[in-house]
Amino acid sequence: MKQAILVLAVGLLFSSCSKNTVFDKNNFLTEDKTTISSLNKSQNGYKFQAFDVPAEWGDNTSAFGNNNSGTIVGNYVTRNGEVHGFIFDNEQFTDVFLPEADKDSRGGLYDINDESISIGSFNYPKKVDHDQVGHSFKRSADGIITVLPDAAPGALLTETNGINNSGTIVGFYHDANSARHGFILNNGVYTSYDKPGAVRTLLTGINNQGKIVGFYRDIHLVAHGFTLFDGITEDVDFPGSTGTKLHGINKTGQIVGEYLDDSGVTHGFLFENGKYKKLDFPGSFDTALLGINDDGIIVGSYNGFSRGLIAVPN
Repeated sequence: MKQAILVLAVGLLFSSCSKNTVFDKNNFLTEDKTTISSLNKSQNGYKFQAFDVPAEWGDNTSAFGNNNSGTIVGNYVTRNGEVHGFIFDNEQFTDVFLPEADKDSRGGLYDINDESISIGSFNYPKKVDHDQVGHSFKRSADGIITVLPDAAPGALLTETNGINNSGTIVGFYHDANSARHGFILNNGVYTSYDKPGAVRTLLTGINNQGKIVGFYRDIHLVAHGFTLFDGITEDVDFPGSTGTKLHGINKTGQIVGEYLDDSGVTHGFLFENGKYKKLDFPGSFDTALLGINDDGIIVGSYNGFSRGLIAVPN
């Protein structure tokens, strides 16, 4: 692992982001593409900020997950075209990648819990694995990476998407026939999950109460969001949308995701107390909301996953 790099900027977005502190929603960095912009525009009760890795690292930042200490994880593309993961904590970026992995997928991160355990995925290069099966890994708080077993024998891809404080991980896998199934990984044991009536199922997030979010494809391959708790599912579809995907859930049951309108444009949204709220990054041509912590602070991406974002409730 490369050493954490201190990010310099004018102003301050985060209060000290140690495990005992939380994101300070009242402080923001000034405009600087190496960190977090001062766009500071509001929409539907949220203030939005652009979020990027340092320009000398690369671009195409996507923020996929955040914990209750304000730590953010995600992916970016290096200046030489490699896909790496990153961790942003205590105003520092840490580069995350597996040296043995293929440059197109060297260690993207998708979520992090309050114990600072993060999860991600990677591929081996073609000369090592001709089929380039997708694998997943877990990274400890002190930077030790453990490659996880594949979700099923012959799986063509295993992707971890969400982890809670008990260490339960959710995600999805492609079986040997390329069919997609959700999975729950608990105490080293995988349990497959298929939404009844679905042709594809993906599990994308889990909160500390064990409530899971995800989405499935129906027979027409239209995406529908859903929740899963104690074996009971509930569909969550943005009204009037032509496709809905859920990505993150916090302890209060706030859910974030994305939906397609009838023009094919992707919008972000928040779902809470049975109500839907559209949340788009101001001026963007698309938005995906990918994670939410217990303070309601949202992370995601916009403009074709080329820029990361943070959205903070007013």
